[in-house]
Amino acid sequence: MERVKGQVLRKRRKPTSQVMDEQRLLEGRERIAAAAASLFLDGGYHSTSVREIAYKAGLSVGSVFNYFRSKEEILFFLFARNQARFEASLQDQRVKFAQLKEQGVDPRELLMLAYRSYVQVIDESRRYTVLAYQELKSLTVAERRRLLEGEERIQRFMEEVIAYGVEKGVFPAGDIDLKAHCLLVLAQAWAVRRWALKRFAKVDDYFATLQPIALGIVCSETPSLHSVEMVAAAGSHKTAPDERNATVE
Repeated sequence: MERVKGQVLRKRRKPTSQVMDEQRLLEGRERIAAAAASLFLDGGYHSTSVREIAYKAGLSVGSVFNYFRSKEEILFFLFARNQARFEASLQDQRVKFAQLKEQGVDPRELLMLAYRSYVQVIDESRRYTVLAYQELKSLTVAERRRLLEGEERIQRFMEEVIAYGVEKGVFPAGDIDLKAHCLLVLAQAWAVRRWALKRFAKVDDYFATLQPIALGIVCSETPSLHSVEMVAAAGSHKTAPDERNATVE
């Protein structure tokens, strides 16, 4: 605590970084983050020490703490930077989507353009997507919420694209949110299940095969919840075989 002329002042909040020059700060953070990402993926976040990160980045431990307050802050920086890349791509796609709608482009083509863009961003950030699957749980609740809100914005955009096709009578209505979710998971599989997709040499090969599958998902007729409940109810009221064959004595 600090005391000035008899008044007690609150303790000043420690700045996130001791580096004041913005360009130097960004360059240093990028250098440390790149070293940390490699170590987190190879050995795991919890098993990696700040000392190891500093060594790989060619810095002292003290220098690392000039740029980040903790290892947790490095992890969040990695995720936030990757999320920013997705957000920038999303904004571009929204602008293109609005323009192409005005031009009357087929909703199927609009869907595939938006989906291809998402798959390409996943390809460009494969390592960070894998890291997010592995270590998102290591962040605080507030940090996770911030990142997941970004994911929700991406899904809502995909839902908007599908809903436009429904409005035009090209796609069937129903379960738009689930269909959008399935598309995003299939795209993310290019990163998190890369080991199972080795037969595809590059992302373009994967997307060429994925495209009709994705379109099939969006064009599928899904049963309404009411219909599912009716089927389940009918099944539960069927007479059991032993009841049908029983005789009254």
